[in-house]
Amino acid sequence: MPIASPYKFSDWYGYDKDCTTLTSFSSSTGTVFLGVCSLNLGQTYYHDGTGTTPVAGDAVYSDSAGGNPLAAFYYRTGTKTVIKITGTSGVVDSGWPQAIC
Repeated sequence: MPIASPYKFSDWYGYDKDCTTLTSFSSSTGTVFLGVCSLNLGQTYYHDGTGTTPVAGDAVYSDSAGGNPLAAFYYRTGTKTVIKITGTSGVVDSGWPQAIC
């Protein structure tokens, strides 16, 4: 059915209001700081930043739709690189990523 003006509320059902594109990257699963360097990069996660891997302030998700923010843990994102997620919104903490492994 075509949408006609004036718009009805039902015309917007299912509309993706933020319409952002997330970037995938390889990572470890989340863990405590002391165990992060020993984990493999076998997970695929998604972030809203512009780089290939997330940086401070980027939101990180476990799904490409951005519906499930990562839990507050440390995640290995490269050979030596680690990010830290704090809180419940999946945002990379300031001062991260760091080359620690």
